Amino acid sequence: MAAGDPIEEVLIAAGRLFGQLGVEATTMSKLAAEVGLGQSSLYYYFRNRDEVVAALVARANVVPLELIEGLVHGDGIVPLKLYRFVRGDVEALCGLPFDINEIHRIAGRQRDRFADYWQERALLDRRLTSLVRAGVRDGSLRDIDPRLASATILASDEGTQNWFRLRPQPARRVADAVARITIGGLVAPGIDIDEIASEA
Repeated sequence: MAAGDPIEEVLIAAGRLFGQLGVEATTMSKLAAEVGLGQSSLYYYFRNRDEVVAALVARANVVPLELIEGLVHGDGIVPLKLYRFVRGDVEALCGLPFDINEIHRIAGRQRDRFADYWQERALLDRRLTSLVRAGVRDGSLRDIDPRLASATILASDEGTQNWFRLRPQPARRVADAVARITIGGLVAPGIDIDEIASEA
């Protein structure tokens, strides 16, 4: 195993295996072999596969929540904040070693167990919806349904991870393209998406 935090190494390997094999087919013995640990050593960090899954689920909302919190309280017009959110979220998603949609499915099957995940997800949705609503109010965004726009932004960001895995390319370039397309479709007439992209 590479030098570093063993828990982090296990989670990176687990995410990779979950993406390749699915959760059910990823056994603790396969995970131990992937990380280069003896199975008994792996059990020192995680008692079972469910604990590994829970640790990955707990991390799924961290980056987008940090992004949106910083942007909501930061400077700039709403389209600029949204552009930065989409770019940062997509770039982070493209760098994940696991399939974010697999995490959603796991958390969806066990809603009580992963209640914290769903509370964080609801908070992310509220913050993003509030930001879109502010842009509609101030006229920098078209007259759109803020909740639907928020859901569409998140779905677009997360869906990008799927095709990025099939056709890898520089994550920043992908993230900028998705941000330009997504936010370009939301801005009000008179707001130049090229200027937004340049300032971002």
